[in-house]
Amino acid sequence: MSANSSPVRRIVTGTVLVGAAAAIGLGMASAADAAAPAKVTVKVAQKGNYTAAICVGDILEARCTDNVGKGQTATFTVAPPKGTAVSVNVIVKGGGSADKSVVSNKTQLKFETSGSKAKPVVKQV
Repeated sequence: MSANSSPVRRIVTGTVLVGAAAAIGLGMASAADAAAPAKVTVKVAQKGNYTAAICVGDILEARCTDNVGKGQTATFTVAPPKGTAVSVNVIVKGGGSADKSVVSNKTQLKFETSGSKAKPVVKQV
């Protein structure tokens, strides 16, 4: 009887090991997908009475658009890792600067700049 149960035992053991390896592999793939940065579209409406550079970034990189005047909107795409902030900076030509950072799970964020040339403001809308 032990001669017959040995091949069966090997098949069962092999099946269990393959199933366990597949479960671990799927779990790792799910964790990798969950941690993958999602693309976020960020729109910044410039409502201040000045011309400025607007920068948007995450912990890995930032992009800037220069010469954004009153009434213009700058659009950026960033890919922040989950749980990290998106930062928006406004640097006024011949004036001050301001920034705002938010952590969000949304795929679209909207901000607007306002305030004076000396004291600009960035707020999420």
